[in-house]
Amino acid sequence: MKAKFKTTFAMGCILGSALMLSACNKDQEPTTQNEGQTNSAKDAIGQLNPMPIKQFPTTTDDAHDIAILDEYDQRFTEMTDSMEIELAKMKQDGTLTAEFEQQRQKDNIRSALNMLKDLELKTEQGRYIQGLLYDYWDNQAKVLDQSRFSNPSQNSSKQVEQLNGYLHAQSQLHHWKSSQAPKS
Repeated sequence: MKAKFKTTFAMGCILGSALMLSACNKDQEPTTQNEGQTNSAKDAIGQLNPMPIKQFPTTTDDAHDIAILDEYDQRFTEMTDSMEIELAKMKQDGTLTAEFEQQRQKDNIRSALNMLKDLELKTEQGRYIQGLLYDYWDNQAKVLDQSRFSNPSQNSSKQVEQLNGYLHAQSQLHHWKSSQAPKS
């Protein structure tokens, strides 16, 4: 139950942040931006296409890599939760600025990329999942940097593609973990 909630929560956070990033545009009026964000969210959800699980041979290092990826996920989730609590408190206190929020998002993405680079994975499947996650966060960094200068609708198909990759990485890891469970 806890794993299902965690996966659902993570997907919701990722979908929300992906759509938020793709909907940012400083030239739009606030009401137009909110309407565009809602339409963009509906369009993106309709475009999500689950990718099939890729099959890899079982190795003696599978458990090692699964543990490393789980540890990364736990550390990243804790860090993200802490950032979100900090931003929510600042918003409640009226001290949150858009610039500070964007900088914290950039820091969070940079941390994800650094943490992923530092993973010492031994299996092809582990490196495959690592690559999918890295590509997603690398793209999010680019979207965040470009969000002030581009039209969100131009980025939406790329965002959906990247989100599909992220969700596939999560599904691939879940499948991998479940295939490692002892058979009764």
